[in-house]
Amino acid sequence: MAPAASRDLQPSCCDSHSSSSSSLFRIDMHTHIMPPSLPDFASFFPSSSNTTDANSYPWPNFRPSAPSPATTPPKPSGQAAKEEDNEDDGAIDMYIGPQFFRRVTRSCYSPAARLRDMDAAGVDVQVLSTVPVLFCYDAPIDTPPQRAAVRALVRGLNDHVAGVCAETPGRFVGLGTVGLQDFARVSSSAGAAPGEEAVAELRRVMEMPGMVGVQIGTSVELGGGRDGGVMMLDDERLEPFWTACEELDAAVFVHPLGYALTRENPARWGKYWGSWLVGMPSETALAMHTVMSSGLLVRHPRLRLCFAHGGGAFPALLGRIQHGFDCRPDLVATKACGVTPTEHFGGQHRESPSPSRSPGSSTSDASFQPQIWIDSLMHDPDLLEYVLRKLGPRGAERIVLGSDYPFPLGEVPVAGKMLTEDDRLGRFMTWRERAGVLSLNAIRFLKLGREFEDKFQERWQLFEAANGISSSSGKQVTDAAWDGWRHRDSAIDLDEDGGTSPIAKFPSLYQGCILILGLTILK
Repeated sequence: MAPAASRDLQPSCCDSHSSSSSSLFRIDMHTHIMPPSLPDFASFFPSSSNTTDANSYPWPNFRPSAPSPATTPPKPSGQAAKEEDNEDDGAIDMYIGPQFFRRVTRSCYSPAARLRDMDAAGVDVQVLSTVPVLFCYDAPIDTPPQRAAVRALVRGLNDHVAGVCAETPGRFVGLGTVGLQDFARVSSSAGAAPGEEAVAELRRVMEMPGMVGVQIGTSVELGGGRDGGVMMLDDERLEPFWTACEELDAAVFVHPLGYALTRENPARWGKYWGSWLVGMPSETALAMHTVMSSGLLVRHPRLRLCFAHGGGAFPALLGRIQHGFDCRPDLVATKACGVTPTEHFGGQHRESPSPSRSPGSSTSDASFQPQIWIDSLMHDPDLLEYVLRKLGPRGAERIVLGSDYPFPLGEVPVAGKMLTEDDRLGRFMTWRERAGVLSLNAIRFLKLGREFEDKFQERWQLFEAANGISSSSGKQVTDAAWDGWRHRDSAIDLDEDGGTSPIAKFPSLYQGCILILGLTILK
C-alpha cells in the first residue's frame, strides 16, 4: 500500500475561509453524508411490509419533503435549520420502508451547502461517513438478487463519498462502509465464500483517492431469521475483516445505530428520544467492553478504532468494568490475554505482550501504541476532564474533533466550540492539547500525511503569535515520536514523553526539590 501522502490527500489552502489567519486548523472527524437518492430495491425483499416474514425488509427510501401537521418533525437547530429556512425545497424525508424516519436538509447531501457551513464555522476539513441507518446490516442476503441489491447499495454509498472527496480535494476525506452481514452468510458451493465480498469492497475503498478507512456499527444486527440474530464485534466470523483492516491500514470509526433499538422495542426506547440519548451511548459502551475483553486488540495489534460520542457511556462504566475484571475474572477476563480494560483505555496495551506479564503491570514507553480513540462529542467539560484522566498521560492525543454534522444532536453550528470557547477547559487542557484535538490527532489517527501536519504546525504558530502563547505552555511531542504513523504499513514507536525528561519539563519543581534537600542537609 502506498504511503498516505501519495494518495491524493493534500490540504487545500484554508486561510481564505478561516475567520482569521490565526485560527486553529480544524478537521471534523465525525460528519455524515448521504446521496440525494437511493436505488429502489424493495421488490427484491417480498412482503416488505410484513415484518414477520423472514425475507421481508423495509428498504430505505427518500422522498421530497411534504410537510403535514401529523408527521412534520420540529425543525433542527444549527446549520440544518438555516439551510432549511433558506432552501425549503431541498429538504428530504427519509423513510425506512413505509415508516417516516427523519427529515434532512440540503446540508446532508449537498457538498456546496456543506462547504458554506464549513467556511462559516472555520472547519478546514470534514471526514465524511454515511448516515448509519444506511448500513442495512439486517437486510436479508439469502437470494442472489438480495445480495446484489445490498452490494449495489454499499458500492453506491462508497462511490458517492469518494466522488465528493474528489470534487473538492483538501476539504473532504472519506470513510467507506461494508456489508458486514456478508460474514454471516451461509456458505454455498457456488459463488464467493462468506465475507469475501465485504473484504473485496474494503480493498476497493482503500484504493480510491481520498478514502482513508471505514465506518462500522457497534454490532451487526442480522435479518432474514439468521442464526444468532446479531454479531458482536468479537464474533469469530469477523476475524477476516479485522485482518484486512490491519493489512490495508484502514482506520475504523465505530458508530451506534439508535434506530434499531426503537424498532426492536418502541415501548422501551421510543419515549423521550431514549434510543438516541441513552441507547446509543449504551451500545457504544457495550461495543468497547466487547472489544477490550475479547482479546481482539491483542490478536490484531495494528488496529485503530475510534468510537463516536466520546466513547458513549464506557468512560463512566470503566471503574465498574475493571472491578468486574478483577473480582470475576472467570466471567470477564477469560479472553483478555492479560490486558485489563483500564490498560486498554489508558493506552498502555503493548503490541506483543509477554506471556509472563501480569495484569496491571506497566509497559515500556517504546511500546505505547494507540489503538483506542474517541471523538470529542461529549457536550460537557467536566466529563471531558474525567475522560482525559482515564485516558492516561497522553490521553489528549487520542481524542479527535467530532461534531455529528449536520444533525442537531451534534455540536452545531460550530464544531469545536466547547474546546475553543469554554473557559473551564483552561484548568485541565493546554492550548496545544486543544489544538491537537481540533486536527492533529485526526491527522495521526487517519494517517493523512506530512502535508496536513505541516498545515497544522503553520496555523498553530500563527495562533501562538497572535495570542501570546508561550511554546512552553503546552506539552510538546517531537515529530520523531510519530514518524511511524506517517506511512502505511510502518511500525509504531512512540516515546511517552516525546524525548523530554521530567527535569526539562518541570524545571521549577526540580529546583524546589534541590532547595528543600539542601536546607534539610544544613539542618
